[in-house]
Amino acid sequence: MAKKRFKPGLAAIVVTILMLAVVLYLGSWQMSRSNEKQALIDSYKAAPSMPPVGLNALSGDWEQYRFRKVELSGRYDNKHQLLLENQIHQNQSGFMVLTPFKLDKPGSGYVLVNRGWVERDTANKVLPQIGITDAHRTIRGLVNHLPDVGIRMGSLDDSMPGWPKAVPYLDSNWLALQLANDIKPWVVLLAEGEEDGFVRQWQPSVRMGPEQHKGYAFQWFSLAVALLVLFVIASLKSEVDAEDEQDLQG
Repeated sequence: MAKKRFKPGLAAIVVTILMLAVVLYLGSWQMSRSNEKQALIDSYKAAPSMPPVGLNALSGDWEQYRFRKVELSGRYDNKHQLLLENQIHQNQSGFMVLTPFKLDKPGSGYVLVNRGWVERDTANKVLPQIGITDAHRTIRGLVNHLPDVGIRMGSLDDSMPGWPKAVPYLDSNWLALQLANDIKPWVVLLAEGEEDGFVRQWQPSVRMGPEQHKGYAFQWFSLAVALLVLFVIASLKSEVDAEDEQDLQG
């Protein structure tokens, strides 16, 4: 049996290195996303055991307080409510009800409160009844991002006249112009026990969980191993073949 020796070609080396670089990058990216999603879920689970965060703390880097409890005093603005379209709950289409809340503290402006999900009336094609009084109250909830709806298409100025408005996405700058006042870049997820809310089953919004990302990472890393194995096998040549190549080159 002819002996084998490792003699890779230059082209094979270059191609393998480039492919390994891409595959390992994709595997590492999936692991990074898995860690980010797990950190998000862990912070949500830990939020109930932590004390409420104050309004002053949220005026700075509020991202670090995501999912923390908050307690605010003020009045709802019934005249400028929004219905975020294309929200699915238990396979039914509906809206998220978002109501501006005028804060008591002078100069604090408004914060948007997500009061929960309501079903769309597909038969009559009328907006749901979401009216609320402007009585002074204290509300409790969780700090969060504006709802993520993916690609933004069209302008909110093109939405139907009158209020409440059904909108495909949210824009805090646009809403601030409608209110003629400042509005916070974060929203309050109204706590389940609070009055004047709708369906509220708050969970971190993750389209793909940490385990799914790990599964994809495993596939990419497995492909990297397979590439290395194929490279080694393809580069092993018998001494006879190696001598023939030398003769041809000579």
